[in-house]
Amino acid sequence: MCGITGFNWNNKKLISKLTNSISHRGPDSQGIYTNPDISLGHRRLSILDLSKLGNQPMFSKNKKHSIIFNGEIFNYVNLRNDLINKGYIFKSKTDTEVLLNLYIEYGKKCLKKLNGQFSFCIYDSKRNELFLARDRLGINPLYYFNDGSKFVFGSELKTIMKSNKKLTINEDALNYYLLFGNTPTKQSIFNKVYKLRPAEYAVYNLKSKKLTTKKYWISKFKNEIKNESKAKKLLLEKLDKSVKDRLMSDVPVGAFLSGGLDSSAVVALMSKYTSNLNTFSVKFDHTEFDESEYAKLVSKQFKTKHHSVKFKGSDVSKLIPRLINHYDEPFGDPSMIPTFLLSKIASQKVKVVLSGDGSDELLGGYKSYKHRRILNIQNFYPKSLNNVAYLLSKKLNLNRNLTTFFEIGQLPNKQKFPRLMSGINAKEFKNLTGKNISKYYSKYYSKTRFSNFLDQSQNTDLNRYLPDNCLTKVDRSALAHGLEARPPFLDHEFVEFANKLSPKLRLNGNISKYILKKSFEGILPNKIIYRKKQGFGVPLKYYFKKELKPYVKKYLINYDKHNLFNTEYIKNNLDYYIKNNPRLIWRIIIFNLWWEKWQ
Repeated sequence: MCGITGFNWNNKKLISKLTNSISHRGPDSQGIYTNPDISLGHRRLSILDLSKLGNQPMFSKNKKHSIIFNGEIFNYVNLRNDLINKGYIFKSKTDTEVLLNLYIEYGKKCLKKLNGQFSFCIYDSKRNELFLARDRLGINPLYYFNDGSKFVFGSELKTIMKSNKKLTINEDALNYYLLFGNTPTKQSIFNKVYKLRPAEYAVYNLKSKKLTTKKYWISKFKNEIKNESKAKKLLLEKLDKSVKDRLMSDVPVGAFLSGGLDSSAVVALMSKYTSNLNTFSVKFDHTEFDESEYAKLVSKQFKTKHHSVKFKGSDVSKLIPRLINHYDEPFGDPSMIPTFLLSKIASQKVKVVLSGDGSDELLGGYKSYKHRRILNIQNFYPKSLNNVAYLLSKKLNLNRNLTTFFEIGQLPNKQKFPRLMSGINAKEFKNLTGKNISKYYSKYYSKTRFSNFLDQSQNTDLNRYLPDNCLTKVDRSALAHGLEARPPFLDHEFVEFANKLSPKLRLNGNISKYILKKSFEGILPNKIIYRKKQGFGVPLKYYFKKELKPYVKKYLINYDKHNLFNTEYIKNNLDYYIKNNPRLIWRIIIFNLWWEKWQ
């Protein structure tokens, strides 16, 4: 992948500065282009056609169109052949040149022909407009600033921050961050700065300075496939094709291998097509978070060259300053730390890795789906019973999970899943921000109606948690080290297949990712397929008492640089939150570090 940036006026010095700020995304070359109307900048991570012919900005034959592109088009060879048959002549062997000519031939409809992960901007001088787009699942990021006069865009928020010193905090986005650990899908931490949503394009008219945006793809849950044998066959066929397509590269390709089912499945399929495969995992210093032995087991079976990086509590405090620089919005998922370390070690051996991201959201892998199913019990008795039971549970100091069950039972059904995902109740949120929580629940909740809770929950995760959290985490960590990450589960054709699966093929009784597990029986060991899901967690509650204690003191207890939320409330209940909700502590510390760095 690469880094792109640009704006709607001519300033060579500024565009060079903004392009340099994202040099980590593309360490191989830099290119800029300006004219009286625009300035465009590109940092290249060379993956296909490593020659200078692949440098950007890239121009059409008649110089009327130019492109800056971040990503990969996995079906570009077929698209290239089709364009050759239409009379197009190519200078390079890049997918960038294919994309540019595809736009010239088909206009905005070119997006429907693409299979890939991307964000790009095409300058169309004939129409005097910029055409920007982001891939269907939101794998590659794209921010933009628009105040009706100036328009600035970039792969990372820092390009916009460095172009504008008058940005103000978006308090709605901040409150959403405190709840969910990231800013909303459309908004950013700053007012007037937005994210292009997954499967969205934008057209900016350079004369009228008008911006229009539109979704070009929506994945719908259809629940058409109910036969298990058919589902297994299709799953293996489609995932195999997706993996094979994502091996397209003129540089070495490896894989993240946690030892969980998703990354192990990807490695199993990669091994069919790749010899001397490099795989990478993290070994934690707390055994309940460590999966490295399972990663070794899979590596041994498929004969990969395995590299394991040790993760220690002392690494956290050392890495935090770098994390704040690369995650230039507040980001509250602590697994950013091991992901960052993993990306660093992988980048020393390869320039491309495949990952298992997206499987949980598509195939029903998260514990939250089981929890949401349990909450359905509340539909069969009067809600007033929850109110009484909640008060009694609190008074008698009963099991915390039971108290939370009754507390959530008082909420409307559409707010229950956001409450599960946030880990904070209405009273806590009010004490922290002074705001009503329901407004932020509604931002998270998918408003589309579904016939069952699983479709509803997975759709919310696909459109919120996946792009705003998981994919953001991998993008920033990988590209901080000039590493491209490709998730085969997020091939849009595989996504469309997964969304046709009946709920029982995704969550069958207590078996999550049921059809994926059945599909890989006989390919992976049962101890990999059916072991308890761990997730990529970090032992925060231990670190806050030791390695991160200085951060708690400096950036929580003694921090007074702003009054955007009420940290006194957290200070007064610090031991409780370290034990029961350490992620909230982490979010506050990260925000305060971010504030110190970027304000």
